[in-house]
Amino acid sequence: MRKVQIAVAGMLVVALPGVSSAVTVRDDVTTAQSAAYAAQSQFQSVGQIGGASGVLISNEWVLTAWHVAVGSAGNPGGLTFRVNGTNYQSSEIHLLADASANINEVIINGTDLALVRLAAPVIGVNAASLFSGTEEIGNVASYVGFGGIGNGTSGVTGGAGGVKHGMRNMLDLYTVDLGGGNIGGSTTRTGSILSDFDDNTETNNVIGSSDWLDLEGNVAGGDSGGGLFIEQNGQFLLAGVGSFRGGVSDYGSVSGYTSVAWNQQWIQETAGVPEPGTMLVLVGLGAVVARRRKRK
Repeated sequence: MRKVQIAVAGMLVVALPGVSSAVTVRDDVTTAQSAAYAAQSQFQSVGQIGGASGVLISNEWVLTAWHVAVGSAGNPGGLTFRVNGTNYQSSEIHLLADASANINEVIINGTDLALVRLAAPVIGVNAASLFSGTEEIGNVASYVGFGGIGNGTSGVTGGAGGVKHGMRNMLDLYTVDLGGGNIGGSTTRTGSILSDFDDNTETNNVIGSSDWLDLEGNVAGGDSGGGLFIEQNGQFLLAGVGSFRGGVSDYGSVSGYTSVAWNQQWIQETAGVPEPGTMLVLVGLGAVVARRRKRK
């Protein structure tokens, strides 16, 4: 297994201007299969915004990447969110990191998030529920975003007319600053999560196991702000948004995501999602489960 060390200068945020390309998947998965997976109802909250992707987390709030929205920070109505065939204009833009922040620092610090308030509520689309767990790594996650397509051998191969695609990957490590313009991985929790694009061999394995999943893949240019979902008890919960990639999205490349749970206090304070009452109910359920376990 190769050591995880990616030069920050060589990293690519996954919403580069003029680039329209989304997830790449293993060679034996077809474009139609990737699109069909993303089209499932549990991912209906993922839409397009700012030439990239965003996730509806209430009927009027969209969560996306900081670097997707920062260019419109001075123009609160300058973004359009498209979901389920309908366009919704923005009315407010809130950045987790300061608008003048350095993108490399934003990525490493796990603050690559923005909240966009819509001028009118979204109708007919179920908003994503947020993952609030204390451990993302070790979970199999699904990633859904808009744009083009590609595979593990060739990397990005072209556009797909704005159709969203999906892939699955094991969340392996958290992002840490190695200094000297490099990032690496650690089991110590941070606000940024890593996965790698495996091909079932050790040759291209970067972190974790070399075993690949049925829809193994990687994020690619144009895929920023899309949704990273962890399944719990049959429900797909939003655990992160697409932030960056290391490599050209072929086998051995790395995907980086900004953690939702790590930044949940900011999300709740800014957008009121989830509502405080809901959070109390969740805490109460956790206490009940803990008591039941002690009784066994």
